[in-house]
Amino acid sequence: MTKPTRMGFRLLSLAHVAIAIILLPTVMFFGFLSLLVVTPGLVWLAILGFRLWRPSYRLRAMLRHTHRVLLPFSILLVAYGFFALDAAQRSAEAGGGLLGGFGLIPIVMGLLAGSLSIVSLLVCHSTAFEKMTGTSQGVEGDSV
Repeated sequence: MTKPTRMGFRLLSLAHVAIAIILLPTVMFFGFLSLLVVTPGLVWLAILGFRLWRPSYRLRAMLRHTHRVLLPFSILLVAYGFFALDAAQRSAEAGGGLLGGFGLIPIVMGLLAGSLSIVSLLVCHSTAFEKMTGTSQGVEGDSV
């Protein structure tokens, strides 16, 4: 594996752990039952980040499947943020409006998670994993 490729995987690894930490407050956004779904997902994201420090070819499928799930989740976070901003505007028109900028928090979280997912999916579909092992495989892991 070349030095730039290794450095790219290490940066991607650090980004996974950082995003897992940044997304911890999302448990509060979706209620108590989300604790059972979101928390294991965030733990898995951190584990994936640690595994990316020393990547293997098998990691490609795990990375791809994880970010196929995280990308729609990040879109939901952004949509929730815009809904919260709209509700704050309506509340301000009625005389309320306390914590009106709260919707910016899930928007930023969703944009960060979505950016990580897009970059990770691009890495999965690039030749970075092929350079690592010297084998050529298709998009879904089938031999070509």
